[in-house]
Amino acid sequence: MFRWSPQSKGCHRQALKLHLLCAGIVALLISLFPGAVLGQSKNQKVSMEGVLEVLHEDRPQGSRYHYFLKSAGARVKLKLPDDGHAGHSHNQDHQTGDRVRVRGEKIGETLALDAGSSGIETLSQVLPNTIGAQKTLVLLVNFQDNATEPYTTAYAEDVVFNSTSNFHLENSYGQTWLTGDVRGWFTLPMSGATCDFNAVYFAARQAATNAGINLANYNRFIYAFPQTNSCGWWGLGTVGGNPSHAWINGSLQLRVVGHETGHNLGLFHSHALECGAVTIGTGCTSVEYGDTIDIMGTSTGHYNAYQKEWLGWLGYGASPPIATADVGGAYSIDNYELPGSNPKAVKVLKSTNPNTGYKDWYYVEHRQAVGFDASLASYTNAMSGVVIHSGSESSPDSSYLLDMTPATASWYDPALGVGQSFYDADAGVTISVLSADNTGASVSITYGAPPCVPADPTVSLSAAGQPVHAGDTVAYSLTIRNNDFACGASSFNLQSAVPNGWTANLASSVSVNSGASATLSLRVTSAVTAADGSYNIDATAARSNDATSTDTASTTYQVSSSAPGNSLNLSVSTNSSVYTRKKTVSISARLSSAGLPVPGTPVSFTITKPDGTVVTASYMTKKNGTVSFKYRTTLLDPLGTYWVSADTGIAGASLGGLVTTSFLVQ
Repeated sequence: MFRWSPQSKGCHRQALKLHLLCAGIVALLISLFPGAVLGQSKNQKVSMEGVLEVLHEDRPQGSRYHYFLKSAGARVKLKLPDDGHAGHSHNQDHQTGDRVRVRGEKIGETLALDAGSSGIETLSQVLPNTIGAQKTLVLLVNFQDNATEPYTTAYAEDVVFNSTSNFHLENSYGQTWLTGDVRGWFTLPMSGATCDFNAVYFAARQAATNAGINLANYNRFIYAFPQTNSCGWWGLGTVGGNPSHAWINGSLQLRVVGHETGHNLGLFHSHALECGAVTIGTGCTSVEYGDTIDIMGTSTGHYNAYQKEWLGWLGYGASPPIATADVGGAYSIDNYELPGSNPKAVKVLKSTNPNTGYKDWYYVEHRQAVGFDASLASYTNAMSGVVIHSGSESSPDSSYLLDMTPATASWYDPALGVGQSFYDADAGVTISVLSADNTGASVSITYGAPPCVPADPTVSLSAAGQPVHAGDTVAYSLTIRNNDFACGASSFNLQSAVPNGWTANLASSVSVNSGASATLSLRVTSAVTAADGSYNIDATAARSNDATSTDTASTTYQVSSSAPGNSLNLSVSTNSSVYTRKKTVSISARLSSAGLPVPGTPVSFTITKPDGTVVTASYMTKKNGTVSFKYRTTLLDPLGTYWVSADTGIAGASLGGLVTTSFLVQ
């Protein structure tokens, strides 16, 4: 169970293993010293003690980490053993300001840490500072070669001390807010052509001191400057630390400032767990900024319950409680966003590490479009059930949004709906939603293997869309949901019914897991002699071992001699028109029929290079009719124009020739 205390560096930090590798978010480079000499010979084994600095860059796509040690008048760059793996380590529990002992091999001016527990150990941890007024100084600075002032002091005050402060006040249920001053603009004696945030730090603080500002009056600092393309990131911020620091490159807005000050308070990113067609399983991948309802992910919404517990904003002191489901039963939670004395979330035990005793949990919340979660108004699913995250006591960088609707491609419908259940066979726990409305939600927690509860399937067909010509092929989306609970996979026989003389192309059967859905393409071609009018199209799914367990859906096919052109449409595009070598080209295509997406259909890509060589690939379209292909250019690829063509495997489809686009490698 997490317990936050002022002496423990966040929730249960006194229980964290002292030897976990750090990797984190963002760095305060408080002092910069001349190049440190670790030893007189190269590749020398070194042991050092000092204060840790963790730097993190938040980029529009992806992120990057840097690690430094301040020791004996030197600042030394650290290289973690898995420094090149996905941009960060998986054992991130240190913060800027922790005093540590490191061991490794000196390579030039870098210390490559030993693998395992000997690489870094904590000697003392920086105390948390997440409750009460956060005294903040915002320094607006620009450069000798870019002295623009993209916004006013009043605008900066509104973003930081109104929007962002109110965001923290609401998230913390009235316990934490920002107060302070905005000063500037100061033109720094340096160029903005290079991304030297260290120089910005020193020059900005010197400018403030020269202007009579007492820096000792503040414990949080924000350095905001005009957009400079030399910095590929939009924000940096120390993960914890007292004082803390954040750098804002151009875009001073809640989305950026709220995210970076979240790092300053001690938070890592809120990820998503992508497991394909299931909610949890093997071979899942982490999506770095994947949480679509959390500002530490991709939105401007509330920090999730796992994050708030780390900050002491839930389950500690005057904070609203978290209900811990120690035993099976029904648990009620209030709406997540507003203050109150009732539980704001339920913690459900997922597993316990037998060696360390650290526990992994599921966190269950009920969100509503209230306050800074107002953007949820367009996400009906997120408000009509419960949102579930997972998180571990062993690392603060383990917040994952789970997809309770894995049959869809979207991450904006992650909630488990009323009457639905999520079962984790490894944990032996079932979470079922009993009710959810605008006042709160109730869930049932069951430990042990649940009984199989069979139910009839549900079948749906997409609408007809715009009229088409007689003889055209129209693709419909056919979705079969297996409404069984805890019964495993079932096979369903599929049949379609179309007018005489017409043809239908549909798979004969499909296997669907309990509680999951499968979407297929039903392609219908009308007779060339079909008269103008509306015709019924039916599709039926029947359980293979029980023909009485069935469901049928209907739609229409509209024939009109005045319909515009062929009903099939394929488009292809790239995410940029110009690339350099060793960059990834993202190519996307969308297949539609009569305005509707065509799922489950092969689309072939062909890339023709300037020297005439070709690269080919083929993928199946997703539920929304889209398909993507990522091609990474190499140092050996020729410079010039690359042509991309796309085609579909639908028999008889007329797309007016190959669909093409192009991009330039220079």
